[in-house]
Amino acid sequence: MNAFLILIDQIIAIYLYTLIAYVILTLLIQFELVNRYNKIVDTILRTLIGIHEPLLIQIRKVVPFIGGMDFSPVIVILLLSFFRNLITIDFAGI
Repeated sequence: MNAFLILIDQIIAIYLYTLIAYVILTLLIQFELVNRYNKIVDTILRTLIGIHEPLLIQIRKVVPFIGGMDFSPVIVILLLSFFRNLITIDFAGI
């Protein structure tokens, strides 16, 4: 059971890191610091969109844009961090 919890914790951690990379990359593209038409950047962006947009779209249905800002990545990060803490507490046996 402990190995399964560690695996779930690591999957959540990787998802969080890639979500942060997705947010940073989209900001760099919006501020035109990175060329979206670069083949490598486009491939990375399409991969990150495929991974994260299904969950972010579900959050966007519940939480609207506030002042033109999208807070769905922040909510996903908070929720996944909460679940990681639950797994860690369960793994520690507290």
